Amino acid sequence: MESDMVKVKVPASSANLGPGFDSIGVALNLYTEISMGFIEEGLLIEVSGEDYKEIETTENNLVYKAAKKVFEKTETQYEGLKIEIKNGIPIGSGLGSSAAAIIGGMLAANELAGGILTHKEILDLAASMEGHADNVAPALNGGLNVTVFDGNTTYYVKKELEEELKFIAFTPKKLLKTEIARNILPQKIDFKDAVFNTGRSSLLTAALFSGRYDLLKIASQDMLHQKYRSKLIPEMYACFEKALEAGAYSVFLSGAGPTIMAICPEEKVKRVVYEVSKVYIDRGIDYRVYKLHCENNGAQVLKASLSI
Repeated sequence: MESDMVKVKVPASSANLGPGFDSIGVALNLYTEISMGFIEEGLLIEVSGEDYKEIETTENNLVYKAAKKVFEKTETQYEGLKIEIKNGIPIGSGLGSSAAAIIGGMLAANELAGGILTHKEILDLAASMEGHADNVAPALNGGLNVTVFDGNTTYYVKKELEEELKFIAFTPKKLLKTEIARNILPQKIDFKDAVFNTGRSSLLTAALFSGRYDLLKIASQDMLHQKYRSKLIPEMYACFEKALEAGAYSVFLSGAGPTIMAICPEEKVKRVVYEVSKVYIDRGIDYRVYKLHCENNGAQVLKASLSI
């Protein structure tokens, strides 16, 4: 059995934005493209692009695992599957590469299955696979997403952000696995830290929804995860200081890191990049800079021809 390939384009995402742990995320204009189609037999996975050597080409591949969940849920029968991945999102960087793989795999598989699952069903299935929705929701929906996943259902509100609001990602060329960044977090936190983050997270949401970007410096402060993860990312606080001094609205650890993300107006981009880059250069850290904006459209699906 052979079929036309389905091609899916999924954006990167940045989660937490400081205090919004596992609940706030924004889609960004950096993309992974996934093509998928039925073939006569077996599993064929081809990978190219960013960090392609780090991506599995066996049944352990995350795109395949996500697709398999859709095929099982929709009771879709097939003999073989071909997957082509053109990866544009650094792996283990805190820019939502896993969420893009999951959403891409599920969207492509659902299209091959005849579009049986609804948008909501795909989002809930993706959130259950991730354990939370802070990355998968913006990857699917686009824009800024404030989310709650109760273990079954994802509740979210989406806000589109203007392109003039820039997200500058400083990504060191080192892999930081999410499980390592999670394992360093404590089992319990002080009550005062919980109160601190409740206020900041609420203010962060209000500031982004209302355009009060002058409040982001305070609103993006965090006491739940960043101070613990700084042990794995020793340059973090120096980057924070330089970004704010250079005129950034806010700066925070993107997801679990190691990417540092600064939000700033367009006229401050050059200065922020220059000042924060000095931290990496002075410490001899190899890094990349991505000058991004919010991707408001989210994941997109289109058809392509099969070539095997």
